[in-house]
Amino acid sequence: MKKATAFLFSMIFTLSLAACQSPEEQQEITVWSFTDEAEYVVESFLEENPEAKIDFQFIPASQYETKLRSALSTGIRAPDVFALEAAYVRKFIDHPSLEPLSGAPYHGDDLVEDHYDYIQETERDFDGELRTVAYQGTTGGFYFRRDLTEKYLGTSDPVEVGDLINSWDDVFEIGEIVFEESNGEVTVLPNVSAISEVQNARVSQPWVVDDELVIDQEKKEALNLVDQALESNSLAMLDSWSPGWVNSMQEGSVMFYPAPSWFLNHVLQSNAPETSGQWGLASGPAAFSGGGTFYSIYSEGDNKDLAWEFVKYYGFNEDFLQELAKDEEYYTSHREANDGVAEEISSDFLDGQNYFEFFNEESENVDSVVRTSFDGNIEEIFVDLLGSYARGNFDSQEAFWERFKSDVVTYYPELTINEEE
Repeated sequence: MKKATAFLFSMIFTLSLAACQSPEEQQEITVWSFTDEAEYVVESFLEENPEAKIDFQFIPASQYETKLRSALSTGIRAPDVFALEAAYVRKFIDHPSLEPLSGAPYHGDDLVEDHYDYIQETERDFDGELRTVAYQGTTGGFYFRRDLTEKYLGTSDPVEVGDLINSWDDVFEIGEIVFEESNGEVTVLPNVSAISEVQNARVSQPWVVDDELVIDQEKKEALNLVDQALESNSLAMLDSWSPGWVNSMQEGSVMFYPAPSWFLNHVLQSNAPETSGQWGLASGPAAFSGGGTFYSIYSEGDNKDLAWEFVKYYGFNEDFLQELAKDEEYYTSHREANDGVAEEISSDFLDGQNYFEFFNEESENVDSVVRTSFDGNIEEIFVDLLGSYARGNFDSQEAFWERFKSDVVTYYPELTINEEE
């Protein structure tokens, strides 16, 4: 009887102690992002891991990069997990505040091979170490107005349209015809960014090699393409994200919009919902990608095990990614996840086109391009000046390149500039 009483008391004490300790032992991580998309994965992850806590903090994009850099540099209130945008991921990826994920205890290299090659190039640092993880596939294509291609090209079939625009010469030839036949009311491309985004995926070198500015031949070719586009009246000269650019989608005054996968959800469907069913998606002169969001782990965080479980879930959990794909019509970074749902995902907005199958094929053709910490800002300089070039603010290509080099060296005085480039 005494033994039974002692055992009962011991059990009550143990359960009471466990009950007292469980709130203290419950792990919590803070997640920062410049987009509220992560709310979807937070909800899904917590359903699967009810013992975890996540403090998700959405920070406006205009403030995000500065706030994140300060937090990682000082360690003051640094998040356990944080998002990085493709435009500036290279500014952060080699910094020691990003936890290496390739080997033990994470073994990320065993998982990341399921991501498309061009995405892996961004996920790894200069030495090939995995330091950030994507969930989003940002493969591009030429979104087109079916009514316009039917009228001017005689077809709205995506494959047939793609066959008609498999080179820039084809695009500009169509542009000249369309502009003339529409009395100047329709053009084939919205702006020079439509050209530069595709060309940016064709380069073989980053902007900087061994601390020297390098101008890839495809960047030089971009100016020639702008010249051709202007001569054939192929550009509408609408600044991206401007009211005129949005109105063109609603009005049907531009035939093609070369853009990434997310353009469908976040631009077309948001800004021109009444045009549902009037769009298609075709291959263009080259496979390309644009943008993207990645998640990294703070190397000095206290709960890196839970942080990794969250990042791993977001980037590699096939069941979750397929739910994301079906529920949100969201193209992912994961080959197997996309292949598994491709047959069942079509878009009413694209007149029933199975766009996952389209992107799955295009994704394998996007070249992997090495980038550096310099590339984001130098690319911005290039694109801004290219728009200025298209508006006639340079009297020659030589003047363009002279100004470009001057602006680059002002921003990065430590770089060597080869004047013969």
